[in-house]
Amino acid sequence: MSPIDRRATPRFQPKPGNRITYGATSTVIRDLSLEGVFVLDADPLPVGSEIIFTLRAGDQDISLEGVVRHSDQEGMGIQFTKVSPESKRRLRIHIASLVSAPSQLVKT
Repeated sequence: MSPIDRRATPRFQPKPGNRITYGATSTVIRDLSLEGVFVLDADPLPVGSEIIFTLRAGDQDISLEGVVRHSDQEGMGIQFTKVSPESKRRLRIHIASLVSAPSQLVKT
């Protein structure tokens, strides 16, 4: 029996150079969706942390706010909480150019 993916929106593989920047930290994206992002970070923020960050997507910056929903030794999953109409438009356009990410689910 295969595990059920409970994600509300599909995940996509980032393009080279896609990253987020918050404070003095700039880190690579593992996958991205319309609802959130998982970033590779050796020193991730704890679950529940609110974060204001910039997503570098191609030649544009997208300003976003979110909350850390998952944090482990690999990085952190951030759920978007505040997305302006302009940022949402830019995010949709960028995601339309990406390839679906492979499932991160573990088969049992």
